[in-house]
Amino acid sequence: MIIFLFGFILLFITVLQAFTPKFLKQTEVFGVYVPEQYTKEKAIVHLKKRYTNIVLITGLVILIGYLFWAITQKPNEETLALVSVGVQFTSLFISIGYYFIMHIRVKKLKAEQGWTTGKNEVRVVDLQFQEKLRLVPRIVFIIPMIVTIGLIVYTFMKYPEMPDMIPTHWGPSGQPDAFSEKTYFSVISMPLILLVMQVMFLMMSEGMKFSGAKINPSNKKTSVAQQLAFRKYTSWFALFITLITTLLMGYLHLQTIHPEIASPWIMFTLPIVFLVITFVGVGIYTVKVGQSGSRLKVGGTSSSVEDKIAVDDDKYWKGGLIYINKNDPSIFVEKRFGVGWTINYGRPLSWIVLFVPIIIILVIAFSL
Repeated sequence: MIIFLFGFILLFITVLQAFTPKFLKQTEVFGVYVPEQYTKEKAIVHLKKRYTNIVLITGLVILIGYLFWAITQKPNEETLALVSVGVQFTSLFISIGYYFIMHIRVKKLKAEQGWTTGKNEVRVVDLQFQEKLRLVPRIVFIIPMIVTIGLIVYTFMKYPEMPDMIPTHWGPSGQPDAFSEKTYFSVISMPLILLVMQVMFLMMSEGMKFSGAKINPSNKKTSVAQQLAFRKYTSWFALFITLITTLLMGYLHLQTIHPEIASPWIMFTLPIVFLVITFVGVGIYTVKVGQSGSRLKVGGTSSSVEDKIAVDDDKYWKGGLIYINKNDPSIFVEKRFGVGWTINYGRPLSWIVLFVPIIIILVIAFSL
């Protein structure tokens, strides 16, 4: 069962990486801005198809080899888990490496053919954009935090009744395989990590209010509608992940207080169900929404203006993946390759938003 779970994860990663170009805006190709009138160029279409085919075929070969090895060799759980994670990272590294090859080719093609030469670069601003936003209300994200704080208080109330050794990790079989001595800190470590994660998802949802919208000057109405819908769906998706993470970690914590509610079967099944639900959610979000809402069908069209293009900000994107622009007040920015958000590394506050929660989680984890 574990073999096929890791196989499913590897297949999901392979398919998602391979078909990523299909979920992106037409005007952003392998992290490079391409004016709308050149998005149907044969060279661009060919590179996208080639990327999909190479990544998909390579990933499937790796998957078949992994399953053959795991089934025939029958490794122990520790070796299986170690190799499985290694295989997944290998597949990711291959796809990322090939992405950079495609990124360089598109960038070179753009320069050689002068796609932005002689065009008027226009930055379109909708002054009422923030007023039109329909994100999940802040209080809805705060409610799970209140539940988590209540869980911490309940834990302190039950502290005398808790065992001297607290399970902190469960193996593939569902049995605990790592323990920590009971202290007032160790017993609330999991709710603390959960609380930090909940705050991160709230910040992501709230941060979209202050992120600049990239509006296509050749079709403003459709672009604005997609941007609004994209932020709305992303906010709901953040809430979805918050809720299922709260349910999972809340249960894992409660069973340390009440061991009678747990069993090896539940502990084995619960993470699998969580992973499947998460992957299904990610898949639906990616296919339905796409990058910047590009796959959403919205009303409103405007005539195309051939001599006007969006501002070419390739210089701020390192490799098409890392955004560094100290003049942009946005903390969160839309990814150029992939669906979702990244941060503006040119703003000091962005570093705080990204690394402080990670450092807190690592400190809690390594303090056990």
